[in-house]
Amino acid sequence: MTGRIELEMTMKTKNDLEKNHCRYYKIAGITIQVHSDLPITDKTFHPKFRLFEVQEPGKDNISLRHHFYLPDLNEKDLGEEVYRRTPWAIYRKNGSWIYVGISDNKRNNRIHQVAVFNHDHTRPVIYNSEDRAFRRGGLHSLTLFPTDQILLARILADKKGCCLHSSGVIFDGKGLLFVGHSEAGKSTMVKMLKDKAKILCDDRMIVRRWEDGFRIHGTWSHGEVPDVSPASAPLKAILFLHKDGENRLVQHNSKRDAVSKLLPCLVKPLVTADWWEKTLALVEMIVGEVPCYSLCFDKTGRVEDVLKSL
Repeated sequence: MTGRIELEMTMKTKNDLEKNHCRYYKIAGITIQVHSDLPITDKTFHPKFRLFEVQEPGKDNISLRHHFYLPDLNEKDLGEEVYRRTPWAIYRKNGSWIYVGISDNKRNNRIHQVAVFNHDHTRPVIYNSEDRAFRRGGLHSLTLFPTDQILLARILADKKGCCLHSSGVIFDGKGLLFVGHSEAGKSTMVKMLKDKAKILCDDRMIVRRWEDGFRIHGTWSHGEVPDVSPASAPLKAILFLHKDGENRLVQHNSKRDAVSKLLPCLVKPLVTADWWEKTLALVEMIVGEVPCYSLCFDKTGRVEDVLKSL
């Protein structure tokens, strides 16, 4: 009996330790399981992640593991180099991907991070050069990359989804996507709608195809406006933003025109032929099913009346 109690206590201790080194975060129906050599506390990641935190894996999972040492790459065959632009040199070997963090300073050959991915990027193992930032906390990405979009934009193509330079709100129960690059007015739009709609994110949004159609999903990659949400809604309309002296909608009847406007706003990971093929097909499907408009707006805040007409 004593041995059984000791075994149960040992298992409980092991489970508690594993729990302290593991957290789950759900975005666009995908659960990211974060493991770490070091304990993960409530302060490790920025408070915005608490909105996305869940207690267990889901149906669609990514398993991410952090180590706090760099592997010895000297004289190692990393495979074929397929990409090199700061901050990454990327290699392909035997169906795996190896990302090596490089500096833009030619005199500095120091590697700051190495990430090894399986073929579909769902099981990243990330090696970090030091642990100070992790121990300090307040991290803005789960991967410890400059942004988690590097991972999400890659895996979404296999899940009928994409990440876009856009802001999104739920307005009268419908999802509205405001698309545009920096200074287009994505943050301005959500500020004007703050008291009239639920803000999902002001800078990066996910569009994903489900059985009942396309939905928009909030992300934690915000810009000026810190309001974020893991919520989603059926995608009612895509609105390409144009600052103007009046508020009006112009529908794009040409699908080709809508595709040409949407493609430059894609968040692009390592671009490969298969990624482009899947993503291009998805974009064509989006504009084929979702109405697209140019939204001209001024700063009076009266754009709400135009949006109600949708």
